[in-house]
Amino acid sequence: MEKKELTDKLKGIKGILPSGHLVGAGFSFQWKDADGQIQEFHAGPKLLVGFCGAFLASLMGLAVCAGLLFKAWDEQTELANYRADYGVYTERLAKLMDDNEKLQRELAQVVQVENAVRQKLAKDGVKIGEDAVDKKSKELDKGGQGGSTTADQLSVLEVQDEINWKKLAYKKENLTNMLLALSDTGDGTYGWPVSGGEISSFFGLRADPFGNGSDYHPGVDIAVDYGTPIKASAAGTVEDAQWNGGYGRFVSINHGNGLTTCYGHMSAIAVQPGQTVRRGDIIGYAGSSGYSTGPHVHFEVRQNGSPVNPLNFARPVG
Repeated sequence: MEKKELTDKLKGIKGILPSGHLVGAGFSFQWKDADGQIQEFHAGPKLLVGFCGAFLASLMGLAVCAGLLFKAWDEQTELANYRADYGVYTERLAKLMDDNEKLQRELAQVVQVENAVRQKLAKDGVKIGEDAVDKKSKELDKGGQGGSTTADQLSVLEVQDEINWKKLAYKKENLTNMLLALSDTGDGTYGWPVSGGEISSFFGLRADPFGNGSDYHPGVDIAVDYGTPIKASAAGTVEDAQWNGGYGRFVSINHGNGLTTCYGHMSAIAVQPGQTVRRGDIIGYAGSSGYSTGPHVHFEVRQNGSPVNPLNFARPVG
């Protein structure tokens, strides 16, 4: 009895649940409605294919829509970034153009004063050659001309801005040196070591002649022809007459009272240590020995062992 009741209950449950099975190449689905009647749905092969196709088409449509939405979002992000970059670009460009105009005006003023000082020095008999500062400035002029026609405007202005700052610094340095020469020209107590020539580098901070930044120059350089006689600036005793590192062939003369004159880069030395010399005696010949870029005389004055501006003691002569 109990077994029969259990079987009947299972049949009842089975009758309530829907069932489905493949029929041929189609699909059949059965269920009982509220009245206990068996209902059946049968999908043939064509309907199944259509349903699958519609389902796949829907998936593809969703994928396409998602792709379009992502592309639109990406384009909006890119546009926002472009607008932000453009704003920064225009701001930098405006600032660079303004800086460039100010630099050009200041540079023109410095050049004007420099030319006036140069003319005054020339009237006083001081010949000013093209020193390392002038050369550096002219090199920058060459580098700043023209430019690639494909370079964008901002890059060109950034390069030009940097060049102008360097030119201005070199010009100011050169002007400072010439003003020192204008105010410190000696009274002629000490003689100029050569006849003729031009000052090619002043005393103090200067641009290194080999292009290695700036260095301290403890004397003045006088550009002359190779082999030009070098004369003692004043009477004294020769202390040193030999090769001396960057000075090349070098002579130093002790004049007493803590003053010593030095002469460097000679091609040949004409005196010996301990020898007594008078003002104007030949002590050697101009050359380019040691740390040098061409024939010249390095003229240096030391007071109690420390270099001082030679133009405070000796007047340049033509």
